Amino acid sequence: MVDKDTALRLIKDKPWHHSFEIIPGVHTVGAYDPKGLWDELELPENMEGMSLADIGASNGYFSFEARRRGAKVTAFDFRHKDNSGFGLAQYINGLDDILHYHVNVLDISAEEYGTFDIVLALGLLYHVADPYRALVNCASLSNDRLIIESYCIDSKVGNQLSKLPIMMFIPDAERFPEQGQPNTDRSNFWGFTSTCLYKMVEDIGFSVTRYRVKNDRVLIDAKRASVDPSHTRLHVAYSIIPHCPIDGDPNKPESWHIF
Repeated sequence: MVDKDTALRLIKDKPWHHSFEIIPGVHTVGAYDPKGLWDELELPENMEGMSLADIGASNGYFSFEARRRGAKVTAFDFRHKDNSGFGLAQYINGLDDILHYHVNVLDISAEEYGTFDIVLALGLLYHVADPYRALVNCASLSNDRLIIESYCIDSKVGNQLSKLPIMMFIPDAERFPEQGQPNTDRSNFWGFTSTCLYKMVEDIGFSVTRYRVKNDRVLIDAKRASVDPSHTRLHVAYSIIPHCPIDGDPNKPESWHIF
């Protein structure tokens, strides 16, 4: 951990996303204060012996808070930690036992990174070109609990449409500014109804235990359900059916296996 004066000098004028206290007396000035969302996650006060993955960790607020509660934390982000603010905050606060992987969520797999008791995907899915694949990848890392927080379009589409599982494509904010994208952020690809995200989470084999919509944000807290993976559609979405060779004489109908 570095001293306060050095920390203040290091963080000054940096474009932070999270507004948070890195060490006592050293606060970032970011786009939003994540403490309210942290409280809504309702994670245990004592997380000793628990593992947590923070996917799309950004500056690292949620990773650092979980580590302070005793969790073994692994962070993932498409920016390297040296360029996301995470590495600088980690250098300042001394929480250097948090692993940080520089990887796109579309390339994450449990085979490569293992599984965790809790997986956070906060403010992530609407920034991803293939949100179903991203959700599948996040979920694959969870052996128990999956928490999703996202931009949602319930208030934009009205009460009747908000009850339907709808996704809305968001055009490039720089090329099509007249479309009125949220936050004029070109990394916003999709808006979802809360029903859409709820159904997606169920579709991949999780059971929603807690669910709330507040203005244009949705929070979904889910647990892995006792569903046979073969009963989900994941094998249809991102795999191929194994080859069954022609068996015998190709002039006989029974030699051909059509499925």
